[in-house]
Amino acid sequence: MKKQNYLCVDMTTLMKQNDLQVNNQAKGTLRRDEEDHFTFTEQHAKPHEEHPELHWRLLDRTKHGRVHINSRHVKVEFYIHHDDYQNGRELADILASEIETMGESLSEMCLAEEVEKCC
Repeated sequence: MKKQNYLCVDMTTLMKQNDLQVNNQAKGTLRRDEEDHFTFTEQHAKPHEEHPELHWRLLDRTKHGRVHINSRHVKVEFYIHHDDYQNGRELADILASEIETMGESLSEMCLAEEVEKCC
Protein backbone atom coordinates (compact mmCIF):
# COMPACT_ATOMS: atom_id res chain seq x y z
CA MET A 1 0.00 0.00 0.00
CA LYS A 2 1.34 3.38 -0.97
CA LYS A 3 0.46 6.31 1.30
CA GLN A 4 0.08 9.75 -0.23
CA ASN A 5 -0.77 13.04 1.43
CA TYR A 6 -2.60 15.63 -0.65
CA LEU A 7 -2.21 19.08 0.87
CA CYS A 8 -4.43 22.04 0.05
CA VAL A 9 -6.97 20.24 -2.08
CA ASP A 10 -10.50 21.15 -2.98
CA MET A 11 -13.10 18.39 -2.49
CA THR A 12 -16.79 18.33 -3.33
CA THR A 13 -18.95 15.89 -1.38
CA LEU A 14 -22.24 14.57 -2.69
CA MET A 15 -24.06 13.11 0.32
CA LYS A 16 -27.49 11.54 0.83
CA GLN A 17 -28.47 13.71 3.77
CA ASN A 18 -25.91 15.49 5.95
CA ASP A 19 -22.44 16.83 5.39
CA LEU A 20 -19.53 14.63 6.31
CA GLN A 21 -18.65 15.51 9.90
CA VAL A 22 -15.28 15.14 11.66
CA ASN A 23 -14.55 11.49 12.54
CA ASN A 24 -17.64 10.22 10.67
CA GLN A 25 -17.34 7.65 7.92
CA ALA A 26 -19.21 7.22 4.67
CA LYS A 27 -19.03 4.61 1.93
CA GLY A 28 -18.77 5.82 -1.60
CA THR A 29 -16.49 6.73 -4.47
CA LEU A 30 -13.63 9.20 -4.43
CA ARG A 31 -12.69 10.58 -7.84
CA ARG A 32 -9.78 12.86 -8.66
CA ASP A 33 -11.19 15.39 -11.13
CA GLU A 34 -8.16 17.65 -11.51
CA GLU A 35 -4.71 18.05 -9.99
CA ASP A 36 -6.07 19.61 -6.80
CA HIS A 37 -9.80 18.79 -6.94
CA PHE A 38 -11.57 15.62 -5.75
CA THR A 39 -15.23 14.61 -5.71
CA PHE A 40 -16.62 12.17 -3.13
CA THR A 41 -20.00 10.62 -3.94
CA GLU A 42 -21.66 8.72 -1.12
CA GLN A 43 -22.96 5.28 -1.97
CA HIS A 44 -26.72 5.41 -2.53
CA ALA A 45 -27.87 2.09 -1.15
CA LYS A 46 -31.47 1.24 -1.89
CA PRO A 47 -33.35 0.61 1.36
CA HIS A 48 -33.95 -3.09 1.97
CA GLU A 49 -37.61 -4.01 1.82
CA GLU A 50 -38.83 -7.05 3.68
CA HIS A 51 -41.25 -9.30 1.84
CA PRO A 52 -42.05 -12.19 4.19
CA GLU A 53 -44.61 -13.54 1.72
CA LEU A 54 -41.74 -14.25 -0.68
CA HIS A 55 -39.61 -16.25 1.76
CA TRP A 56 -39.27 -19.88 0.74
CA ARG A 57 -40.71 -22.59 3.02
CA LEU A 58 -39.71 -26.23 2.67
CA LEU A 59 -42.66 -28.39 1.61
CA ASP A 60 -41.06 -31.75 0.90
CA ARG A 61 -37.64 -33.36 0.75
CA THR A 62 -36.33 -36.52 -0.84
CA LYS A 63 -32.85 -38.03 -1.08
CA HIS A 64 -31.91 -35.85 -4.06
CA GLY A 65 -34.39 -33.02 -4.07
CA ARG A 66 -36.47 -30.42 -2.28
CA VAL A 67 -39.74 -28.59 -2.93
CA HIS A 68 -40.15 -25.06 -1.57
CA ILE A 69 -43.17 -22.77 -1.66
CA ASN A 70 -43.92 -19.09 -1.12
CA SER A 71 -47.04 -17.02 -1.71
CA ARG A 72 -46.37 -16.83 -5.45
CA HIS A 73 -44.26 -19.80 -6.55
CA VAL A 74 -43.26 -23.41 -6.10
CA LYS A 75 -39.57 -24.21 -6.55
CA VAL A 76 -38.19 -27.71 -7.14
CA GLU A 77 -34.46 -28.39 -6.82
CA PHE A 78 -32.50 -31.56 -7.45
CA TYR A 79 -28.94 -32.25 -6.34
CA ILE A 80 -27.56 -35.49 -7.73
CA HIS A 81 -23.91 -36.40 -7.28
CA HIS A 82 -22.09 -37.61 -10.36
CA ASP A 83 -21.19 -40.79 -8.45
CA ASP A 84 -24.89 -41.71 -8.24
CA TYR A 85 -25.26 -42.38 -11.98
CA GLN A 86 -23.19 -43.82 -14.82
CA ASN A 87 -25.02 -42.42 -17.84
CA GLY A 88 -27.94 -40.28 -18.93
CA ARG A 89 -30.44 -43.15 -18.63
CA GLU A 90 -29.58 -43.70 -14.94
CA LEU A 91 -29.79 -39.96 -14.29
CA ALA A 92 -33.22 -39.86 -15.95
CA ASP A 93 -34.34 -42.84 -13.83
CA ILE A 94 -33.23 -41.07 -10.64
CA LEU A 95 -35.09 -37.91 -11.66
CA ALA A 96 -38.23 -39.86 -12.54
CA SER A 97 -38.13 -41.67 -9.20
CA GLU A 98 -37.65 -38.41 -7.28
CA ILE A 99 -40.51 -36.73 -9.14
CA GLU A 100 -42.81 -39.68 -8.51
CA THR A 101 -41.99 -39.68 -4.79
CA MET A 102 -42.54 -35.92 -4.53
CA GLY A 103 -45.74 -36.17 -6.56
CA GLU A 104 -47.22 -38.75 -4.19
CA SER A 105 -46.40 -36.57 -1.20
CA LEU A 106 -47.68 -33.35 -2.78
CA SER A 107 -50.92 -34.92 -3.99
CA GLU A 108 -51.88 -35.58 -0.36
CA MET A 109 -51.20 -31.98 0.74
CA CYS A 110 -53.64 -29.12 0.77
CA LEU A 111 -51.53 -26.56 -1.07
CA ALA A 112 -54.00 -23.74 -0.38
CA GLU A 113 -53.26 -24.16 3.35
CA GLU A 114 -49.51 -24.22 2.65
CA VAL A 115 -49.76 -20.97 0.70
CA GLU A 116 -51.71 -19.41 3.59
CA LYS A 117 -48.85 -20.32 5.98
CA CYS A 118 -46.39 -18.37 3.81
CA CYS A 119 -47.98 -15.00 4.48
